[in-house]
Amino acid sequence: MDRARSLRITAIWSALAVLFTGCLTIEENYTFKKNGSGTMEYVVDLSAFGEMMESFSKMGGEEKGDDGLEGMNISDQADKLKGLAGIGGVKVKNKEKYIKRVSFKFKDIDALNRALNVLLPDSSGIDQTFWRWEGSTLVRTNNRHAAELGNDMGTGEASDSTDPTAFLQSMHYKYSFKFALPISDHTVADGVVVDAPDQKRLDLDTDWSVIMNDPKALDLRITLSK
Repeated sequence: MDRARSLRITAIWSALAVLFTGCLTIEENYTFKKNGSGTMEYVVDLSAFGEMMESFSKMGGEEKGDDGLEGMNISDQADKLKGLAGIGGVKVKNKEKYIKRVSFKFKDIDALNRALNVLLPDSSGIDQTFWRWEGSTLVRTNNRHAAELGNDMGTGEASDSTDPTAFLQSMHYKYSFKFALPISDHTVADGVVVDAPDQKRLDLDTDWSVIMNDPKALDLRITLSK
């Protein structure tokens, strides 16, 4: 085996090691005021995947300047957000090469839903009511966006010798909430890890093995004390 081939194989194994330590994390970070307005930050973290692509690039596996993450650019989505009624203060942060953040202010829950239909579309092309208020309970109902993303990333490149469960477990979906009022109750799916730092905050974390097994894994209910 020549040295170039040996280096390429080493790079592949190194890349796979990086891949299985966490190739994707998506975050939805919210603050809600008493009047129903608030802020949202959407984060796509592909740091590990970026490191993998750079490993291939160094060993001649990719063209220079091609990181394979063209679809990660959320500037187009941010531009669409700026044109939505009830949405303001749209900001994109690209300081970290493989971590993209877009944040905005929303006037009410309807404006927030309009924004999420831009950020989280699925193949149906139908607008989804992601959030709704039932009295003092905030209810989340998802579309197929996360499951379709899992199909694209979790199984499309898996080989017969690769355990897809381990791959899917490396991909995480996180929610964080800060409310002006105390949280009195919450309901989440099995497999979702809950952390409540104080009475007005809630952090949730799950992985794509849970999402792919349960289409409603990202649905939730949060009841506030009023």
